Amino acid sequence: MLFTSDLIRAIKKLKVDFNLEKLPNIKKLRSKIENIKLKNNKKKILIATSAGGLKAQIVLESLIGLGLEYNGAEVEFLFCDEILPACIISTYFNTDENIIIKNEKKKICDICFYSANNYLQKKGGFKINKFSDFISKEDKENILNNLNLNYSLDQLRKKKIDNISIGEHAYSGALRYFAKTNDDNEKNFKKIFEQYFKSAVISKYVMDNILKEKKFDHILLNHGIYVPHGIILDIARSKGIPTSTWCPGYRRNSFCITSGDTYHRSLIYEDNKNWERIKFNEKIEKKIDDYLLDRETGSKDWIHFYKEKPNILAEDYLYKKGVNFKKPLIGLATSVLWDAQIDFPSNFYKDQLEWINDTIDHFIKYDEAQLIIRISPAEVNFIKKSRQKVYEEIFKKYKKLPNNIFIIKPEDNISTYKIFEKCKNILIYGSRIGIEMAARGKSVIVCGEGFIRNKGIATDIDSRKHYINVLSKISKDEISNNNYDLIRAKKYAYHFFFRRMQQFKSIKEQKNSWPNFTIAENFLENLQNKSDLVLENIIRSINDNEDFIFKDEEII
Repeated sequence: MLFTSDLIRAIKKLKVDFNLEKLPNIKKLRSKIENIKLKNNKKKILIATSAGGLKAQIVLESLIGLGLEYNGAEVEFLFCDEILPACIISTYFNTDENIIIKNEKKKICDICFYSANNYLQKKGGFKINKFSDFISKEDKENILNNLNLNYSLDQLRKKKIDNISIGEHAYSGALRYFAKTNDDNEKNFKKIFEQYFKSAVISKYVMDNILKEKKFDHILLNHGIYVPHGIILDIARSKGIPTSTWCPGYRRNSFCITSGDTYHRSLIYEDNKNWERIKFNEKIEKKIDDYLLDRETGSKDWIHFYKEKPNILAEDYLYKKGVNFKKPLIGLATSVLWDAQIDFPSNFYKDQLEWINDTIDHFIKYDEAQLIIRISPAEVNFIKKSRQKVYEEIFKKYKKLPNNIFIIKPEDNISTYKIFEKCKNILIYGSRIGIEMAARGKSVIVCGEGFIRNKGIATDIDSRKHYINVLSKISKDEISNNNYDLIRAKKYAYHFFFRRMQQFKSIKEQKNSWPNFTIAENFLENLQNKSDLVLENIIRSINDNEDFIFKDEEII
């Protein structure tokens, strides 16, 4: 018997319904909250989840929505209902290029909106705003068919409409789709990019109309980049509406929430006074030292990239590779090439690969020092594997490397921490390991959008000339570490991992399941007793439009 497409869709929706039963009963929780909630505070909050297929997002955002309702706010959600040609859910692995290019019905769209709508509206009773409610079929077709895209890729990438960075978010979305940054090698890249561009314009049209019709005191969303999230955030900011974006933290049950911009940028440019005033003491120092030590295995984390316990015998490993321990060792940490490719004011390199090539070129000329390139394990051990491998890109260009440059592949189970212990200087572009290395007493040089930039605990590179000059000095071991402030570096690491990444008591981890967490059974009790300090902090921060930073007395 042949299954029709309608029957297949019906079966998939039954499967979605079955999986939704495993999620918290939002309707039951909301009905209880209605009887015990605090006086209406008249705050109107929009949670712009947008992509319902992001299951982890709808669990956390429904949790925050419930907390806001308990405290008297009016909460609404926003979702795309199958009208965007391309979005954050579409990937090379789940949607054929030709389907996006021809704007045909995508299988993922069916399930994406169905999941969110059933969970939050039909089963939960939340107010849902759909994209299609704020754009007519005629206006959508006009954008799809008549938008002038007769520009070069670079021109479109820089394109803004009403000062909203349409091209930037569309381009980062297309890179995310392909899971690579070398757009020249994808024959359909520009066509896919154009569909993301159209989707960005539709998202802008929708968001403009929502905000003409409704007034919100705050907008909460995930990511804050790509399509449609980046467009939503930029429009809200342009209209002076307070915003917050969030991402999962490293520690179990933790999340990082920032105000005013995507966390990708706001954590780089946050006011140092947020953490410089920490009253550092033995208790705080022990807390961050213990955690940084534990990071080597990730036993306290739910984000780490080792499948097995890593090999810690770094000296034996490096000796077998031919490393000469009498010469200076300099470590270089890569990050996933395609991730979060948006514009950063501090970046002077085109991309991370250009930086890697400059570094290799220097060490080819200067062989008295040794370069150890540790390719991020996230390339192969991440949920979404990269289609562009740093190792392959290096050998595509250089064919053969001299004997003072060593590469550790992402699948190699050696401990990055133990490798970098042998290095005096660590080079990073955007890798967060720079924060940890600085707090371990290493000299860190940051060339891209690393969160450690602007903190006064690393060498912030501002030009290629500056970088080559610094490389020359560290290669000759001419840079002194005498002025290095280890306590300052530990303060920031503590701020980043404990004050910025906050652990919910109202979240229960679910290993070997997706989403990997759910709302805890004692959630309502936590609300009434105000015992989930993180949730209380978030509710307070949204209501008062303040930044999300945990207080030391609430941590220690």
